[in-house]
Amino acid sequence: MSKTIKWLPNRKTRVILLHALVWLAYGVVLMNWLTFGYFYLAAIPLILRTLFIQAAIFYLNTELLLPRLMERNHFIAYIISVIALVVGASVLYEITNDLSVIRNAFMVLRPPHKPRFPHGHRPILGPWFVINMFSSLAILFVSTTYWAIVQARKRLQWEFSMKNENLQTELKFLKSQINPHFLFNALNNIYSLSYTRSEKTPEMIMKLSNMLRYMLYENNERKVSLQEEINYIRHYIDFQLLKIEGQPKLEIDMDEVDYSLQIEPMLFIPFIENAFKHSNVEDTRKGWIRMQLRTANKTVYFHISNSIPDRAYTKDEAGGIGLQNIRKRLELLYPNKHQLHIDTHDGVFTVDLQIDTQ
Repeated sequence: MSKTIKWLPNRKTRVILLHALVWLAYGVVLMNWLTFGYFYLAAIPLILRTLFIQAAIFYLNTELLLPRLMERNHFIAYIISVIALVVGASVLYEITNDLSVIRNAFMVLRPPHKPRFPHGHRPILGPWFVINMFSSLAILFVSTTYWAIVQARKRLQWEFSMKNENLQTELKFLKSQINPHFLFNALNNIYSLSYTRSEKTPEMIMKLSNMLRYMLYENNERKVSLQEEINYIRHYIDFQLLKIEGQPKLEIDMDEVDYSLQIEPMLFIPFIENAFKHSNVEDTRKGWIRMQLRTANKTVYFHISNSIPDRAYTKDEAGGIGLQNIRKRLELLYPNKHQLHIDTHDGVFTVDLQIDTQ
């Protein structure tokens, strides 16, 4: 099966092509201005000379003078260099007027009743010298403006790159705070199973292996499928249920879900972990947890609520880390694209999270 290879020029090539097209368009404008629609061939030498001199001014200014003088705050040296460049360009115009191709072009283009030099000699500081100086100054202005725009764009790209790098560093730091806590809980569960010689130990070791694989590999990806995230949630809940005797009041609904939807990893686990820690769900008479995860039109809706015991109840000292981190991660990953509401009322702790994944 043959493959179609598309030639896509790199950024440098695209810039060169764009500059070439701009100079070509400028040459066409000059051509029509000099000839008024006639004698195109005769005007070609004049157009080429003008383009050569003005392009030299443009690129000497943008590639040499501005980066090496203006950017390094050598203002006096830059002004002197610009004056020398403008005067030199005007002198170059005058010198090239003696070339035969240029003289012939002027002979064709000038009106027959108006000789070019009525007094028989060419004035060095005549009107054309001044016109050429002003045209050179205009090119200098255009080139300086172009250079300033390019520099501003580079600065914005650098700032964006630094901001993105800092964001990734901060997210990795937040994940590094979350992952060891999950691992700590899972190992405690495995230890309890092995201590009682439970037959579920191999199964739970395999689930722990899947959880670790998710945290160490899939979790490092920019986004994961909702299916992978839900699998991790189910494994986590399985570990928590191992420690509960009897039938806990636990309602889990994750059926109305688009499993292919891509989402940032580890966004729901801190809330689920918090519910298991503080609901005292082990008390099958009073403790309970309700959770729902669904999707609609590329939006993820997550709800979890749990009972609050009459007596303050927590399993360890790390309870607040997860919720603090998830608030920060949501602000970094989904700015203006998420809604998080956390409420405590009448002995019920409730979390509602809405994420626009588009």
